[in-house]
Amino acid sequence: MSPSSRNVSQYFSATVQDAFTLLGDTDDLSLVYYIPRRGGVAVQSPLSTAPIPRFQVAAYYPSFGFFAGEELANLGGSLSTTSDLGALGLLQSEATARGMRIAPAPASKAQTKFLLSGYAPPNGRIEIKCEKETIEVTTSTGTRTVTIPKCFTHQDPNQPYDLDTNVMYKFNSLPALSGSVVAQDISFQATTLPGWTNQLRTLMATGAQWDNILSAEINWEIKTSELTRQARFNVNWKSLFEQASAFAAVHLSSCVDIEVRAFFQRLVQCSAENACGIRIEYLQSNGTWGPTAPNDANFINVVNAVQKRLQDELFNEVRKYTTPVNGQVSNQATSIFTLRANYEKLILEKNEVVYIQYNPGPTEMQFPTMLNVSCLTGGFEMGRVNWNMNDPGCRALLGQP
Repeated sequence: MSPSSRNVSQYFSATVQDAFTLLGDTDDLSLVYYIPRRGGVAVQSPLSTAPIPRFQVAAYYPSFGFFAGEELANLGGSLSTTSDLGALGLLQSEATARGMRIAPAPASKAQTKFLLSGYAPPNGRIEIKCEKETIEVTTSTGTRTVTIPKCFTHQDPNQPYDLDTNVMYKFNSLPALSGSVVAQDISFQATTLPGWTNQLRTLMATGAQWDNILSAEINWEIKTSELTRQARFNVNWKSLFEQASAFAAVHLSSCVDIEVRAFFQRLVQCSAENACGIRIEYLQSNGTWGPTAPNDANFINVVNAVQKRLQDELFNEVRKYTTPVNGQVSNQATSIFTLRANYEKLILEKNEVVYIQYNPGPTEMQFPTMLNVSCLTGGFEMGRVNWNMNDPGCRALLGQP
C-alpha cells in the first residue's frame, strides 16, 4: 500500500483527493484503500427527508454537588470517520468507472485526541473536583470575604483547572480501535460547566460548527510494504574490457577515482551491451524490463554497489602512502587505478546477466482524520436534534442534492 509503490490518487478527481488519502494495493491492482481526511457526526437514515444525527444536547439543573442550582448542559453522541457520505459516494462512482473497488484501509494503531475549547484531555477523560476557598479582599470600602472555586482534575490533581477558559465539567470518550479499519465511530458523553448553555443554544439554533467547543483527531498508523525492486546488468566482458582498455590508455594507464567514476557513469547510460559492454535494466510495473530507474534512492545505492563489483573486475586499486614523519598525527593516502589483466573473462568471452533484488521491508506511515461537529439544529427545549436540511452543504455531506 505504499504511495511510492503505486500512485492511485492520479486516477481520481480533485474533490476525492481532498476528501481522502488513497493507497493502491500492489497485489490486487483493482483494489484501492481509502483514509478519510475529515469526519463528523454519525447520522442514521442519511438519505431520508429527516436524517437522525446520533447526537443529543439538553440543559439541566443539578440538585446537589458543587454546581447545585446552576444550569449545565448534558451532551453526547457518536462521531464517524465516514460521515461525508457525499464524498464517499463520489469515490465509489469514480472507482467503479475505472473498474476498481474501494475498501477502508486497515490500521495497526489508532490514537484519538479530543480538543475541548483548546484543552486536550489526557486519555480522553475529564472529571474535575472543586472546593470552595475563601479569601479576604481589601478595598477602599473595607475588607470582605470572597468565596472562589478551586478545581483540579482527577487525572492531574496538581494542575489547577480554569473554569473561565475550559468548557467541560465531565467528559468521557471511547477511542478508535487499533487493529481495525479506518471506518469507525467513536462515542462520547459530556457535561459542560456553567455559563456555556447560551452559546450552545446559539450553535444549535443556527447549525454552526462547534470547532471552538469540541473537535477530535484520529492519527492512524498504517503498515505499508514497498515493492521488491529488481534490476539486472547485462555484461559483455569482451566489449567492456575494450572500453576500459581504451579509457585507461587515454589516462596513461593510471586513473584516479573521479575518472573511474566518470567512466562508469558514461557506461550505464548506454543501451546496448555489445557496443558499450554493459546495459542496466529495471523491472517495470508492467512486468517488462526497461532503462527507466524507479525513484528509490536506497535501491539506486544497491545498484551502485554492484557497479563497484564490476569496477573491481576491471581495475586494480593501487594506494600510495606518504612516508611517516615523526610528529605527524595522521597519514594521507592517495590512490590510482590500473587496468586489471582479467584473463579468465577475456579468454572465455563470457557474457553475464547479474540480477539484483531489493526490498526495504514494511514501513509505518501516519495519516490523520479530523472530526468536527456541524449541521445540527434543535436540542435543548426543542427536543430532538435534527440535521440542517436547509443548508446545501449539509445536504451534500449526506449525499443528497
